[in-house]
Amino acid sequence: MPPEPDLRWDESNAHELRAQVCQVRSTREETMLLFGTSMPDEGAQRRARLEGCIVLSPALAKQLAASLAEAAQAQEQRSGGLNATPAGLFETPSAPVEVPAEARPMLQLVQGLGVGFGFEKSLKLSEAGALGDRLILGVRSRRADPRALLEICRAIGMPPGHLAQLEERLPQANTIGFGFEGGRDGGFFKVYLEFWDLLWQRLQREPRNPEPALLFLGFKWNARDSMQCVVARYTCYPLLSVQGISRRLAALYEGRIDSPSLDAAREILELAAAYRPGDSFVYVEAAEEGNPRRSFDINFYKAGLRMRDLGPCLGALSARYAIPSAALGKASADALGQPFGHLSGGLGRDGRDFLTVYYEIEAL
Repeated sequence: MPPEPDLRWDESNAHELRAQVCQVRSTREETMLLFGTSMPDEGAQRRARLEGCIVLSPALAKQLAASLAEAAQAQEQRSGGLNATPAGLFETPSAPVEVPAEARPMLQLVQGLGVGFGFEKSLKLSEAGALGDRLILGVRSRRADPRALLEICRAIGMPPGHLAQLEERLPQANTIGFGFEGGRDGGFFKVYLEFWDLLWQRLQREPRNPEPALLFLGFKWNARDSMQCVVARYTCYPLLSVQGISRRLAALYEGRIDSPSLDAAREILELAAAYRPGDSFVYVEAAEEGNPRRSFDINFYKAGLRMRDLGPCLGALSARYAIPSAALGKASADALGQPFGHLSGGLGRDGRDFLTVYYEIEAL
């Protein structure tokens, strides 16, 4: 609740609680706000550790509800209704997660920063099969020492040319993501810079300006041979309606209208729009230097979907890609109950049609 203009707070005994779980209980006489942190589930039973409880009178509860609604509406207006950050706002478990052996040193280095970080995993489907050895660790760049962030890049083998570009652009980025994708060729490390704040500031100055803007810059290289490297540029097309996103997808897939990933993307877009009628989602298109990649990314965090909601669509897509159901089940075993984050697809750097679904393990 925003403080009143003439209210001065004494913060000498204040302490901060970053809750992962919130619940409201109410009687005729009072309303209780319960805040806590997530614990591993016991079967189908969700569990949380209670960290604090606030008791409000009915009048103060109504005042709080009105203030929260006003603050949320103001945030939507300031950001143009957009949500581009790589991790969402969900309650997520703190249970151990299986990480590819090649990515464990990177995870330990990010943990060693001593700041919170988001954790996304993803499932990539194509004619080559189902690949689940993929993850991104997102860090708010202003909360970490830039020298430590650059040291992580060096430690995981980032090519010197990429490192120089990243160091130049790092001060402008609000988030840095450290990623890994497994594969028979040893896999690829990836580092992403996100420039959401720059786009947001422009939209505040020019709320009706739909000009495309760079949202992500991705540096990728082979884990065994860093000479095999590429830079990807992710261009955001802001303020698109759902219909506008559909039109961009049609243009992106021109000449490939029977693409399995296009059909799946349209189905998931329709599903998300049903959960958020009248709303829209952040739409991005990606291209890489020196290869045929041409793909999209749509951020669906605000829809509040879980991975299990995509089950029928992903099952049908796997059949079109001739992926055995057992292989799909193995690759997606840890995903079903997780928050669905964003979707990418199109033509990959190998020239194959693909669709990747990203899901949240820990909120940023």
